[in-house]
Amino acid sequence: MDKTPLVAVGKAVKAHGVQGALKVLTYGETLGEMEAGEKLFSIEGGAQRQLTLASLRPKGVPTAGASIETQKRVWIAQFEEIESREQAEELAGKDLFIDKDRLPGLPPGEYYHFQLIGLLVETIEGKPLGSLKAVLATGSNDIYVVENGGKELLIPAIEEVVREVDLPNGKLVVDLPEGLA
Repeated sequence: MDKTPLVAVGKAVKAHGVQGALKVLTYGETLGEMEAGEKLFSIEGGAQRQLTLASLRPKGVPTAGASIETQKRVWIAQFEEIESREQAEELAGKDLFIDKDRLPGLPPGEYYHFQLIGLLVETIEGKPLGSLKAVLATGSNDIYVVENGGKELLIPAIEEVVREVDLPNGKLVVDLPEGLA
């Protein structure tokens, strides 16, 4: 139920080199599929700043102390508007966005995380459990973090548990396993 026209696809982690490149941690596969000339945005002081992708490449070999999984999600991005290390450092720590309309379509039954955040979660019996506040990506399946009155419930995002995703009505219906209810 997010009505914003932008969706985050990665985070500028830090400057890379002296010519204004950035290390970017991706939030999914969308950023890695982008090409030179495509537009991204940062939000600075409440205002959108447009950035034109000049080049994008995966970061090389994993470094000591970094997990291989994290390293596969790090890309080196160069933007036409960023010409120096100092300018790149100003973007460090900021999310990078694209227009929601630029996202590729998904097969039936698959959803982007931002589409699920905010959904009201209830059991198949109709008992309200709270609202989905976060999606945690794990190795085997996602975990939905549902908040209700300051308490959190962790629900595995698997077919046996998640019975219905009703985006138009803002609802997620689950069949909780014993001990989780």
